[in-house]
Amino acid sequence: MSNIVFIVNEHAGNGLGKKVWGKWKKAIDFPHTVFITERKGHATEIAKNCAESMNDLLIVGVGGDGTIHEIIVGVLSFEHVRIGIIAAGSGNDFSRTFSVFYTPKDIQEFVFRKLPTKMDIGKVQNSDTTYQFVNNAGFGFDAKVAYLANYSAWKSRLNLLRLGKLAYILYLIKELFTFKKFSFTLHNKDEVIRFDDVWFFVVCNQPYFGGGMKISPTSIPNDQLLEMTVVNKLSRWKLLFIFGTVFFGKHTKFNEVTQFQASDFNMVIHDEVFGHVDGEFTCVTDKDTVYTCSVLANAWNIANR
Repeated sequence: MSNIVFIVNEHAGNGLGKKVWGKWKKAIDFPHTVFITERKGHATEIAKNCAESMNDLLIVGVGGDGTIHEIIVGVLSFEHVRIGIIAAGSGNDFSRTFSVFYTPKDIQEFVFRKLPTKMDIGKVQNSDTTYQFVNNAGFGFDAKVAYLANYSAWKSRLNLLRLGKLAYILYLIKELFTFKKFSFTLHNKDEVIRFDDVWFFVVCNQPYFGGGMKISPTSIPNDQLLEMTVVNKLSRWKLLFIFGTVFFGKHTKFNEVTQFQASDFNMVIHDEVFGHVDGEFTCVTDKDTVYTCSVLANAWNIANR
């Protein structure tokens, strides 16, 4: 019998995690262990500790993309661990691509079959720091809007009213008029391409970001490739229009949107720019900083429903 561990973020999705887990715990009728996260990074600690102390382990994350990201990062080096998902976040981009559990019976059927699928993960690094990403890593407009919304005093107040996404919309409109575009140089295979007047670029392991926007339509999370999308040289109003098409993956038809596929990318970011990994703020870059994005193939096991 597998060891089954639930790692629950009750604060995910403005309290949706607690509500979802409340329903699940009443329905579960098999042996399991539960951990409730208490702080940022706690899910990584719990997952790693469980992986080190238990064999034949299924960890089921209850939360949003941030919770699932933390769990996966914590068990990357453990072949005997499988990751299951119960979606309970606000964006849930992870669950748009990867298999999720809907009922306790789904979990029991997986434990009986034990047929996980290996998935890739991305890595972004400079000379000082390394981050892993399950969904995507990006720099520019989207990262700054997410940072301002998540760290705004208004966010917590709006969350109490179940209006947390309103903060994101307000800062998106603000940055639409105030964001300072930037430049970077991409070294891709034998090409060296400089991009100016850049709004943002994002490197993806799966299609979705930002709560359902299909930014990278052809991304596949286990093909040993990453896909970069660059948006530059367009007006503020056209950017707003293009954002509306991203939900359907139609933005790739515009000349101002450029895409590349590779197993790794090398970039020199020439300006101070906000960065994110799986939607979480990571840094403001220094000028002329070198970054590398690469894929770690078959890095973790997902529990298929």
